Amino acid sequence: MPPALQSNVDPPLGRMFSFLGKSYLHLLRNKLQHLEIDRNYFALILIENNEGEINQQQLALMLGTDKVSIVRVVDYLSEKGFVKRVRTNADRRKHNLVLTEKARAALPEIKKCISELNQLVFSGLTENQQSELLASLANIKNSLTGNTQKT
Repeated sequence: MPPALQSNVDPPLGRMFSFLGKSYLHLLRNKLQHLEIDRNYFALILIENNEGEINQQQLALMLGTDKVSIVRVVDYLSEKGFVKRVRTNADRRKHNLVLTEKARAALPEIKKCISELNQLVFSGLTENQQSELLASLANIKNSLTGNTQKT
């Protein structure tokens, strides 16, 4: 007979955040499965908000990720026909990111699905609880970011 497993051990907080992130993205992908992309929706929104004035390095900073990952994100979105790299007039070596018509057509639906999913996530919380949760998450992020930068 195998030994009894302990189930009263608290899992690491990162495991819960990972599960939540995967679950959220799974639901979002299901809602947007007819699009030719299955990720990087928020990157499109950031590019739209800063259209013509955002480059890969700036996008990396906004998303809190490294430049190598952003190259993959932009390559993926470019291959799918959602983003173009456009040379800047000031420095021909630099490229800004611009949305294609395909992306512009998809963005209203992407935003709507994100909004609906956020409403679902927060449906059991009062506005005050939502605000407290978001503030707590920001504090957690700041604590983690501060500690990772020190090491």
